[in-house]
Amino acid sequence: MTTPTQIIECPKDEITAYIDGELDLVRVNELDAHFAKCHPCSLDLNSQKQFLCGLNHSLKNEADIKLPANFTRLIVARAESTVSGLRRPSEIYNAVFICVGLALFVLFALGAEAGSLVDGIYNILGQIAVVSGFFGHIVYSVFVGVAIILRSFGSQVGFDTALAGAAGFFVFLLMFFSRKMFRLPRV
Repeated sequence: MTTPTQIIECPKDEITAYIDGELDLVRVNELDAHFAKCHPCSLDLNSQKQFLCGLNHSLKNEADIKLPANFTRLIVARAESTVSGLRRPSEIYNAVFICVGLALFVLFALGAEAGSLVDGIYNILGQIAVVSGFFGHIVYSVFVGVAIILRSFGSQVGFDTALAGAAGFFVFLLMFFSRKMFRLPRV
């Protein structure tokens, strides 16, 4: 028997390992002794054994279970698809509210250090704005250069030919950059 100061810890997490035979012999003997003394654990052990027996009995005739021919493809497609259509619109509001609340909590918890954190974030956003402005200026300059070249070419050849060439060139650029920038990995 146990004394009142001894605490009995029930091995709830080890019952499935015990049933599956994954434990060493010493631990199995310890659990056998515990199950003999602990009524709730022995009930839990018996209920898990009954569940496994029922599951084994129901799956004994696997030929009775008919799966569709494209079962794997359907499961993969459903697993990869988004479930955003199943969400309620109020969940987005709740998520934003929680995120803003957590951000405010972090700022208040930081106290005096919050100013340096906000300054750091402001500096990072400023650097991102400078880099994106630089690349935007490069893209703008390229398009202005192409427009000047096409304009001079159009004055030499004729307006209709230049317009068709410019349209073809811009369609080519659009297709080329969209394929490069938006290429998604294929599964």
